[in-house]
Amino acid sequence: MKSASYDRTFDLSLASSFNAAFITNNGGTVSSAMNALLAGAATGKAYLNVHTASFPGGEIRGFLQPAAVPVPAAIWLFGSVVGLFSLNARRSHV
Repeated sequence: MKSASYDRTFDLSLASSFNAAFITNNGGTVSSAMNALLAGAATGKAYLNVHTASFPGGEIRGFLQPAAVPVPAAIWLFGSVVGLFSLNARRSHV
């Protein structure tokens, strides 16, 4: 079995990004389908299935899981500097 990579950005404002039955079953519009997909992804209930010619039943598939977004170190560093300046300013007024 050979290894490969898959990189695709889906435009959720396009009907072609969804299965027609999914649109129909979730309000009948692309907007309502997008909202249903995003709500499902947020709760870990959205299922992704990528079909290929070699694997028509689905080569890549599984539930999408929400991931915690880490706070960048720069924000922590900025907050620390602001805190030090505030502490220093307070000490100079006392």
